[in-house]
Amino acid sequence: MSRDSYDEQLDRLTGVLASMSRDASAAIRGASTALLDVDRGAADVVIAADAVLDQRRAEVEAMIPQVLVRHQPVASDLRLVVCALRIAGALERMGDLAVHVAKVVLMRYPVGVVPEPAVPVITEMADAAARIADKTAVVLATRDRLDAMQLGLDDDEVDAAQERLLSQLVAGWPYGVESAIDLALVGRYYERYADQAVNVARQVVYLTTGTIRL
Repeated sequence: MSRDSYDEQLDRLTGVLASMSRDASAAIRGASTALLDVDRGAADVVIAADAVLDQRRAEVEAMIPQVLVRHQPVASDLRLVVCALRIAGALERMGDLAVHVAKVVLMRYPVGVVPEPAVPVITEMADAAARIADKTAVVLATRDRLDAMQLGLDDDEVDAAQERLLSQLVAGWPYGVESAIDLALVGRYYERYADQAVNVARQVVYLTTGTIRL
């Protein structure tokens, strides 16, 4: 394989990851719209679009053996190949978690999942998840360690909101056990979404510095 062809493959690999990042961001935004607006159409779009993320992860997995066998990359190129597989997995899981939120919406439709007292904290989690998704795309593009570290701080915001939500649910929640379970699950999905974004950031730090720590 010529160097030009090799570089083209690496560019294609990073391009697929960038597309996955955009898809994961669109998924959580759509899921949040479905959740907060009780929008069945938005939920359906999120679920249908998940197949694209799955397909792109499969594309990454198919490309990596070709790069390894044909060129035997070393140093930073080898790190890129290894990290690409992990990043694709994290982005695909982010899409799955957005789908989980959308499925909760469909399960209760046309009844809303989020009673009025929980709207502020769920909105906060949704907004934070969207910001994290956008920053993940930036980190993948710039490979900037400071941007990656910022993702860790945003993840703390989601964790704090999740704790407030759980406190609200156990403090005499008046909407029943079923509602409390739904919201606890939704909060957990947002928390795990943010965790996977941090995993992407860690891989970018490893890619650029050789260490996994933010």
